[in-house]
Amino acid sequence: MGAPLIVDLGNSGELSKAEVQAAGHDRVQALGPFFEYQRASAVYVRRLVLTLPTPTSGKRPRDYAKARDNVTVCGSAFGTTLGSVCAYLEGRGVPGEKAYVLRSVRTHLLPIAEALKTLRGSDGTFLSRGLASCRVAHAQRAAIGEPLSRIDSKYGNPYTCLGATAAILAIFGVMSAVPAHARHLVRDDSLVKALRCVTEQLEHWRSSTCTMAEDAWQARDAERRALQRATDGARLAMYVWQDTPEHERLLRQLAWARIAAFPAHTLVNAVTQSAILRAIETQSLFAAVGTDSGMPPPVVETVPLSQIGEAKLLTAKKVRPRGDTASDASSSWVTLSSNASTFSNVSGGSLDREFVDRFGVM
Repeated sequence: MGAPLIVDLGNSGELSKAEVQAAGHDRVQALGPFFEYQRASAVYVRRLVLTLPTPTSGKRPRDYAKARDNVTVCGSAFGTTLGSVCAYLEGRGVPGEKAYVLRSVRTHLLPIAEALKTLRGSDGTFLSRGLASCRVAHAQRAAIGEPLSRIDSKYGNPYTCLGATAAILAIFGVMSAVPAHARHLVRDDSLVKALRCVTEQLEHWRSSTCTMAEDAWQARDAERRALQRATDGARLAMYVWQDTPEHERLLRQLAWARIAAFPAHTLVNAVTQSAILRAIETQSLFAAVGTDSGMPPPVVETVPLSQIGEAKLLTAKKVRPRGDTASDASSSWVTLSSNASTFSNVSGGSLDREFVDRFGVM
């Protein structure tokens, strides 16, 4: 996560420190706890005022805005921070967990960055801000009260911005690596519920502390449209791949949600949104990627030998019968019940009815 994934961004103006600070107080909850290790965790989406990372070497450019008590910014994005995402995903207690989480998040963000390179239209500019390229302005950081994971500066910055859509897809991608968790998330339809709830919250976004500039409203609309496309892609994949194993079904959902939210070689803006939604419904948007190329690459959890205790290295591995149902649970954490899921208030029946209305199937 050390190097920006999108590099062709520039500063766009100035804001007063008071405006930057006030922007951070409005937030909505995107994800609550799904599993026991996340019981006290949550991910929030807020309007983040962003700056470009300062050079680590060489002569730094003078910021003339400081003399006017202003902040030079490259725009706004609606999302969360890398530190918040990592804090939400950590807690298993496995050796080398922090490095594994960072590597996994980057693995799931790289295909999005590749798609954004060829994505045309005004939405591409706003979505690029939320892809590990910009950082939250210093004046706003004090308003972010949720826990942030400590990240070594060699590997990233906890205040790096991740857009709401990219953050949710990366989080579910990391959680899908545990088979027992993947089954729970599929049975509860958690991905679709999460995407749809955040879409609705951005749709009704109101700034209670300051007046938002037009650029900020455009950033919100671009993120909301990406969330809507991701929701439709994930919902359609759930139907098309309903006969596949649950773990694979979640991976298909993530792949189609990513392709729909960030369609490569496509003009993406408010005018073309309806045409892209139709391409999702007819599955023509996914035809070019084939049956397997849209799948996210696997993340192998590797741990340095120096971080593994000698007792674990010397302990013989126990062989379990093939039908042992406890094998998955032994590699996982305790799963919260579906009724306790943050998005379980959206009933399966209502989702089925909406699916029939939108896609004419089921």
